[in-house]
Amino acid sequence: MRKVLCVLNGIVAKEFLTTLTLKHLDKNAYIFVSLDSNLLPKNLPQDSEAYNFDPSASNKLKEILTPEITDCYIVLQDAKEREAVYHTLRGYNKMLQITMLGEISLVRSDKQLIMLNEAHLLSSRLFEKFPNVPKTAKSIGLGEGEIMQVSVPFGSPYAYRSVGVIKQKKWKIAAIYRNNSLILPKYSTTILPNDALLIIGDPDTLWDIYHRIKEESGQFPTPFGRDVVLYYDLLHSKDLESYLRQTIWLFKHFKNKRLEVCFLNPTDIATIRMIENHELLNTGEVSWRIEYHETSLKVLIEKDRASKNIGLILLEEYCFSHYRGYLLDLGIPLLKFGVELIESLTHSVVVLPRDTEEAEKISSVVFDFSTQLGLKILLYDFDPNEENHEQALDYYKHIAKVFNKKLEIDTSSAQNPILWLNHQKNMLQILPLRKAGIKRNPLFSMCDVENLSAYLIKIPQLFVPISV
Repeated sequence: MRKVLCVLNGIVAKEFLTTLTLKHLDKNAYIFVSLDSNLLPKNLPQDSEAYNFDPSASNKLKEILTPEITDCYIVLQDAKEREAVYHTLRGYNKMLQITMLGEISLVRSDKQLIMLNEAHLLSSRLFEKFPNVPKTAKSIGLGEGEIMQVSVPFGSPYAYRSVGVIKQKKWKIAAIYRNNSLILPKYSTTILPNDALLIIGDPDTLWDIYHRIKEESGQFPTPFGRDVVLYYDLLHSKDLESYLRQTIWLFKHFKNKRLEVCFLNPTDIATIRMIENHELLNTGEVSWRIEYHETSLKVLIEKDRASKNIGLILLEEYCFSHYRGYLLDLGIPLLKFGVELIESLTHSVVVLPRDTEEAEKISSVVFDFSTQLGLKILLYDFDPNEENHEQALDYYKHIAKVFNKKLEIDTSSAQNPILWLNHQKNMLQILPLRKAGIKRNPLFSMCDVENLSAYLIKIPQLFVPISV
């Protein structure tokens, strides 16, 4: 049991003592000192004491001090009285832990003294009552905002994301509160709208994460990461000019993101000189590099994952098909360029999969990505009589209202989705990235739309991770 000295006076001291009496008076041994006899508790527990005198009188205060006192709380309205009490206590014991409401001037720093600024406490408390302000822990941890609770709105880029695919540097999702229940998240736990996330980490980082969670559009590729990287194989790929132009056009539509272009397998000096002097690569918005020694895309990406916060990888057909298995295991969004140019797109399309829950899980990316690029959204329902598809369509209609976005729906029970996709123009397909399935040989999964779609080369495609 700890022995605690409480030096009290004023209205705040009275409230403090009331709270202490109701909740914690039996947890420690106390010594109460106050000039106001009405502030002293009437029914003291065993081992506690109460004294009625002016605590700023150092001689009287020294008489009741003992080596057993480990903590002292000073709640006095007058700054001169606080200073007098502090110097008396510190003169008696240099290691005594002192917590003071209010501030005093110090000649030298005191690590054993905590001064609580009243104006700061009140303004912080008032600020927390404002709408769309996160809750931060005050009475546990450091109390500096390193523990925060944030609710996830509909349309948030964090909604329907698996915890494991969210990059968490300098912060972590420690718990999820859902329907008055506590969930200790696993790597594959999916975050749902209206969930409350308990997050811990660097206070400045948490505020940044808070704003990202609350943003309902314009955040992709968050929460997967911030860096956009184009990998281009100079030996095997063609049309470099076209891919650079599409990449820059795409990147200019993203907010506060970073773009890097990585060239591998340089072929000749002329190509290197062309890259060094290329006007699109020397605008100050793009960083680029040429890898002279490493020829494996897999090794390069692994190195970059350790040093960058990759949220989107851009690839042309050769790199995608050559490293398909590895890329689809990364859990990072992939944009594969197609014959159709990115800047000529008018629509993004989602072919409703058999597992309509997957369509819901990629919905926030569908609306966010489409909104940033100014694309109309088209849903293709190959089985309009399926009950689950009706639920998925209703869900998309609801999200469309949240984003204030018009939704187009095309239904057909006759035209195969793959044939339909292959005949579309000015369209980008957004599809769920499932590790199991897309990598399988198409001959063994002829009914799997996602698997077959991965082999299309005409339309650009955005693969969105949904699971681990």
